[in-house]
Amino acid sequence: ALLAAGLLWRVAARENGAYLHELAAYFVPERELIRDDEWVRLGRPVLRFQVRRAMGRAFGARARRLKTQLQREQLRLIRKAGIYGRGPQTLRHEIAVKRIRAELEPLLRAQT
Repeated sequence: ALLAAGLLWRVAARENGAYLHELAAYFVPERELIRDDEWVRLGRPVLRFQVRRAMGRAFGARARRLKTQLQREQLRLIRKAGIYGRGPQTLRHEIAVKRIRAELEPLLRAQT
């Protein structure tokens, strides 16, 4: 039963990932909102978690929290755009992605 549940979860996650990629490609083509490296991990929750964990180890807890917020806002933007289209409904999320990225980038540059 556990094996079947794991297999079902994996298939559902892959399908959801493909759906997110399609939505993002159509509604959010701007690379300043979703960069290429983020695009690759968009539909893979485990990979997103691994990036957050690695970010925390390399750059500290604040960078990890900001990366978590960034990923959440990107997903909210994509899902809301898929429902309502781009416009006033998604503007708040677009602004949040840009604001969080502006806070995160100096932390990443300072450590390198």
